[in-house]
Amino acid sequence: MDKDYFNILVFGQKTSKTRHLRIHKKTFKVGLYLLAFCLLSTIFFFCDYVQVRKKGFELTLLRHETEEQRSKINFFSSKIEDLERQLSRLKDFDKKIRIIANLEKGQETTSFMGMGGPSPSDVREKLRAEKDQSGLVQQLRTDVERLKSEAVSREESLSELEKLLQTKKEMLVHTPSIWPVHGWVTSGFGFRTNPFTGLTQMHEGLDISNREGTPVVAPADGIVSATGKDFSYGSVIVISHGFGITSRYNHLSKILVGAGQKVKRGDKIAEVGTTGKSTGPHLHYEVRVNGIPVNPVRYILN
Repeated sequence: MDKDYFNILVFGQKTSKTRHLRIHKKTFKVGLYLLAFCLLSTIFFFCDYVQVRKKGFELTLLRHETEEQRSKINFFSSKIEDLERQLSRLKDFDKKIRIIANLEKGQETTSFMGMGGPSPSDVREKLRAEKDQSGLVQQLRTDVERLKSEAVSREESLSELEKLLQTKKEMLVHTPSIWPVHGWVTSGFGFRTNPFTGLTQMHEGLDISNREGTPVVAPADGIVSATGKDFSYGSVIVISHGFGITSRYNHLSKILVGAGQKVKRGDKIAEVGTTGKSTGPHLHYEVRVNGIPVNPVRYILN
């Protein structure tokens, strides 16, 4: 029977008394298995604990990164909304300038902001409420592309507006908009009785009376296209202002410019006289557009 037991003798260090232990082999094996199980369980649970701690740390980092990304997404979303408002104001400004300057409206450029359906800001707000970060990021990408296209459209429109305004500026500078001489209008534009023939005929300009020698100035920028003498109109100056506009000055006593000379608005070009067929000292002033006489008063602002 002793073969079924383990005999263990325990000797004390301080005493000579010996203790004898008998453990059944089956009990020993069971204890050994239990010890191995406990040891393995401890190792398993320790490793599992380490993994859980690691995953918890990674989850904390991921949660922090997610919050940081959400904050950045909200920041960029806010910036996009600011850009949308600025582009909208630019579009309104472009429209107002065209109206004020009486410019033709340019060709409408494609804009994603007027295609119907919910506005981009409404879509972003909905995605934020649903906490759909992936959808929100995709929407932000779409909005950025849309804003890039809108910015290009605004740039093209403003560039066109700049050219139109520059053309308008040139036209204004070359439009005869001031009186060429101070005095009294004794005969206006239109049909009148000719003082020499007594017949009714078209008077193609204005007669402005003043003393002989009164300065005559250019009413707009231009180039003197001709000077000379005419039997009826006496000493004559013709100025070409561009854009099909010319002005003519007749009955002058003195011509102070030559053909081909550039003149600016307000430059002295001649003096009032009574040359040609004239009843007294005055300036006969004409404006023609594409060769057709027009009423000079239509262009005079001062």
